[in-house]
Order: sequence, then structure tokens, then C-alpha cells
Amino acid sequence: MNTKTVLLVLAGLVVVGVAIQSRSRRVEEAAAPQETEAVSARSMTRPRLPAPPMRAVVAADPDPQPAVQEATNAFARLMDNEGRPPGMSRAQIESYLEQNRRSAESLLAAFRLTRDRALLQEAAEKYPNDPRVHYAGWISAYRDDNSSPEERRQRLEAFKQSAPGNALANYLSAQDCFKSGQTDRAVEELIAASGKPLLHGFSADAVQSMEEAYLSAGYSAVESKAAAAYSDASLQAAPPYSELKHLAESLAKLSKRYRDAGDEASARAVVQMGVELGQRMEQSGGGSSLVFQNDTGVGIQRILFNSMDVSAAYGNAGQTVQHQLNALTQLDKSWSGLWKQAEPTLRSMSDQDLITHFDRMKTFGEVHALRWVVNRQGRQL
Repeated sequence: MNTKTVLLVLAGLVVVGVAIQSRSRRVEEAAAPQETEAVSARSMTRPRLPAPPMRAVVAADPDPQPAVQEATNAFARLMDNEGRPPGMSRAQIESYLEQNRRSAESLLAAFRLTRDRALLQEAAEKYPNDPRVHYAGWISAYRDDNSSPEERRQRLEAFKQSAPGNALANYLSAQDCFKSGQTDRAVEELIAASGKPLLHGFSADAVQSMEEAYLSAGYSAVESKAAAAYSDASLQAAPPYSELKHLAESLAKLSKRYRDAGDEASARAVVQMGVELGQRMEQSGGGSSLVFQNDTGVGIQRILFNSMDVSAAYGNAGQTVQHQLNALTQLDKSWSGLWKQAEPTLRSMSDQDLITHFDRMKTFGEVHALRWVVNRQGRQL
């Protein structure tokens, strides 16, 4: 190799070396983080890379919401909807009426579902001797602030005449007499009620007819039974709880008047009339709700016993009035506990089991039906 060739090779190597060095410096500058103008940032020690892994931290919910239990069956859906039943159009109501030839039962069911007084008036005109129609008419007038005392009395008398063996008509009439100051007539109504074995508010009839209305509108059997048993419309068919409690209060006042007059025998007789009413309510069956049996039946008895000296003897078993009050408290707690035990199971029951529950409630009352649910729950555990 001559001298000229050697010089050319050396010059080429120098150029390649310079290029490689320049390229390496540019790569390092691109990889390094850019400095800011802050002095503290320039002097900060940089951590080594790669950084160690960090555990992910989930921020706490500042206002955690309770888990919402999904409605799993017809009972749960109705309860979660505050007792509001599925809707029915006027066309569906009319179809139901025509299917049942506008019978008394169907007209009353349609009235409760729509609150259309024209349907109640139609029932009254077509079935003037049906006690269910007169009873529904009295309840409607009682709950109407625009109705007069004379109208309510007229409807109540019609109910009494169409149901001569039903003590409920006499009990309601007794309170009406107390309100108008006819105390002697009120006592006569109470005596008449005590001699009648039947205490019938037609609750089971109302539940059955409303169930049929929902079925005719295309709802399933379990949806129809749930809506008929627990909806607001079913409560429209129930006896007005407040009026019966007012009757108990009237009896407590009358008992005190007898006692102040020195007639202890009459005072006790009046108390016993009220206690008997409460016990009959407590033991009422088909279609009656736990609220009706518990709040009304037990509540009436409590009002009467609270009007007496709690240390006084009551009954033939050597017990006192306080013993009776204690027993009512225990009964009240047991029924409240019964509902708390049964409700979770009712929310998860199969459609067929719910149907059985609603049928038992309609036939024997809610207390009996809830006991069946609790017993069934025990068998499943």
C-alpha cells in the first residue's frame, strides 16, 4: 500500500469516528429528562429506572351507598314500589266488567281500582239489597269530607238492613250514635252486636274480585294475587281502622262516666263490650291483614284496659288488668316479629310458593299465612 492510500484510509476512519461520537451524544440528550428553569429541579437527585412497582390504591367513596337488594319476585317488586300495583287502563277495566256482566263484585272492584264514583252508583242502582254494595257506599261516604252526617247515616242504615246478622254494621252504627250524642242508642247497638256471631268486612271478597280484574288484564297469577293482597286498592275495601278505635275511646269514656256515678257493674260491662270487639277483630280470618288484626284488634283492647286501674282484678283466673296489658304487648311483639321473619323469605320465594301464601292469606288471614311462610323457612334451613 502506498503512502497516499494510507492517508486516505486514516482520514476516513477519523470521519467515521467523529460521526459515531456525535450520534451517541444526540441519543443521550434525547433520553435525558429536560431541565426546567427552577434551581431546585436542576439539583434534584433523579431516581433510578426502572422504578419498583407500586400497589394500586382505590380512593374511598366519600358517601358510600348501601347495597340495593334487587326485587326478585312479584312481592318484592310491589313492596319496593310502595304498594302501588301495576296499572290498568280504562279499556281493560271495561273489558273486565263486560266479562263479568257488570256484577256487584266486578263493579266494586273497578270502583276501588279507579275511584270512579259512577261505578259505585251503578252498583247501588243495580244491586240495592247487596250488603257489600252498601258497605262500600258507607266507606266511600265516610272518607269523603264533602259528605254530610245524614248521608253517612243513611248508608249505614242500608248496610244494617241488608246484613242483619253482621255485627260490624252495629259496631259502626254505635260509634255514629256516640258522635251524635245518642248514648243510649249506642249501647243498644253494642248489645245487638254482641249477640251476632258474624263480623264480616268482606275483605276476602274484595281481594278475590280485584285479583280477577288483574288476571283479565293479562297479568300473571302471582302478579295479580300480589297486587290484590297488598296494594292500596285492597286497603280501600278494609274497615276504617280509625273509626273502630274511636269506638273504643267512646266506650272508655262511657265506662268512666258509669264509674264516676258509682255504677261499677255497668262500667265493667262497657269495658267488656269493647274488649270483645277487639278480640273479634284480632281473631278475624279471611282476607284480613296483619295491620288490621294487630293494630286494630290489639289496639282496641289496649284502649279499654288503659282506662281501668291496672291493679284491679280482671277475669276469673286471678289476674289483673296489668296482666292483660302485658299479654297484649307480648302479642304485639310476636306479630311484629312474625312479619320481620317472613319478609325476607317472601322476597325470594318462587312464584308457586307465593301463590300458596296469597291463597292462604285470602282464606285464613295474613297471620296464618305468615306463620306458614316462617315454618317453611325453618324447613329450608
